[in-house]
Amino acid sequence: MRVRILISAALGFLAAGLSLPQQARAQFGLPSRPSSTDSAPTSVSPASPRAALQSFLRLAEANDWVGAAEYLSVPTAERDRAPQLARRLKTILDQRLAIDVRTVSGAVSGDTTDGDLGGDRIGVITSVNGREDPVRLVRLSAPASGGPVRWVFSQATVGFIDGWFENLGAPWLRERLPRTLMRTLMREGPFNVYYWQWIGLGLAIPVVLLLAWGLGAVLRNLLGRIARRTVTEWDDLLLEHLRGPFRLWAASLAIGPLLSLLDLNTRVAGFFTSLTRGLVLISIFWGLLRIIRLAQDRVANAAWATGQGTQARTLVPLLGNFLRVTLAIIAMLVALAQFGYPVGTLLAGLGIGGIAVALAAQKTVEHLFGSVSLAADNAFRVGDWVRAGAAEGAVERIGLRSTSIRTVDRTVVRIPNGRLADERIETFGERDRILLRTDIDLTYGTTAEQLERIRDALEAALRAHPMVFADIVRVHVVGFTDSAIRINVVSWFLTTDWQVFLRIRHEMLITFMRIIGEQGSSFAFPSRTVYHVQTDGATPVSIIGASAPATDV
Repeated sequence: MRVRILISAALGFLAAGLSLPQQARAQFGLPSRPSSTDSAPTSVSPASPRAALQSFLRLAEANDWVGAAEYLSVPTAERDRAPQLARRLKTILDQRLAIDVRTVSGAVSGDTTDGDLGGDRIGVITSVNGREDPVRLVRLSAPASGGPVRWVFSQATVGFIDGWFENLGAPWLRERLPRTLMRTLMREGPFNVYYWQWIGLGLAIPVVLLLAWGLGAVLRNLLGRIARRTVTEWDDLLLEHLRGPFRLWAASLAIGPLLSLLDLNTRVAGFFTSLTRGLVLISIFWGLLRIIRLAQDRVANAAWATGQGTQARTLVPLLGNFLRVTLAIIAMLVALAQFGYPVGTLLAGLGIGGIAVALAAQKTVEHLFGSVSLAADNAFRVGDWVRAGAAEGAVERIGLRSTSIRTVDRTVVRIPNGRLADERIETFGERDRILLRTDIDLTYGTTAEQLERIRDALEAALRAHPMVFADIVRVHVVGFTDSAIRINVVSWFLTTDWQVFLRIRHEMLITFMRIIGEQGSSFAFPSRTVYHVQTDGATPVSIIGASAPATDV
């Protein structure tokens, strides 16, 4: 079950990641999906800040640092270092700034609403001393020759490049490792993560697990001492059930401080931050599911102790399933909010699409309310023997959508609760006693005196049984059939166990058989009597009648 839950959660997060909003995908460093804005050729001017930034990034990805340097406003004294500055700026942007190109203005004039006239701020980088240095693109006026307007990184931004670059990675690591080794470890690997950071991530995994285990053991020992001083058992069970969620929560808390030492780039750090929050949410919802399970078991056991166990087997699992579904919906909404979806807008959209959802889920809602109706009416309980429509058997499970009935053939019939709520349900489990009703057919050779003695003996045998319901015992001659005198026997036995009733009925029928034999009578069966009438010299004539066994006259 745990494996299926984890796989489902992983698939859910994967699906969410594949359908992330554009802003969230940019935060995680995922490739963006094309939009109508990006595909329209007239939406972005080639002389806009967005076009300049896209050209710089494209040239940098192609390692054309000379061409990328054309988009830097480099002072004349540092013209020779322009390609090196372009390379360093690309590294800085990868490590310290998660740029979403779509948020940069695509107009020739740039973003005129940010108050930065003649420039366009695309981000802010925090320096070592806490100062926030802006990363700006500025517009160069068209030359006298009438050339196009160009956007480049400002001279102030170019002036910050060397300081930003020196603070990349970990300065404390630079000071302690040999220069040759540091040059190798400071090379960028996949996802713009340095090799020394990949090594640190590999070492962080066992450290996180060890910290989670140690922190969990210490706090569980402390809370266990407190729980053992209480008179109740639920707190001890709660600690035992929350061991797994607590370890996951402790591991998620340990991830943040360890990753801060690695100084990862903005995109990867943002991904791990969201991953940490996701692990915290998973641990919380996992713990709530465990609490629901513990409460379900405790309520069921308490109901058994008070004699309401059969009803608890029906209502408690139904309520537990309802709480789990509700918790799953809440967890889904929180996960969507975590990945950047506007949950408020989604909830508002449910009002507009409520009619379509109601029509599509009409049967599901019908079955859900059917289960609530069955539980509220207490029509039957798990373990009851019922007859509902054409199905008859023992109720094995009452779910949110359907009810499972085990038939006498050991097959399982699943009936939707919406249909079951409208069926005529006959519940044998609610009987306070079980009826014995049978007809005894005696031969027509039985005399009236024998009938009286047989009737009295049958009634006496019934009343003498310790489990008979003495208020109603009926033994009467009810009619004359074609081949028998019929005695009807009606009584109830004070048991609700069908197996016990079968044993009692067996004993009573054997007793009835002995009584009839002792009184000189016998059981009748369908037969015909043939009378052969023959006169002297005449052809025999057969007269056929339907009564006692055949005799010759």
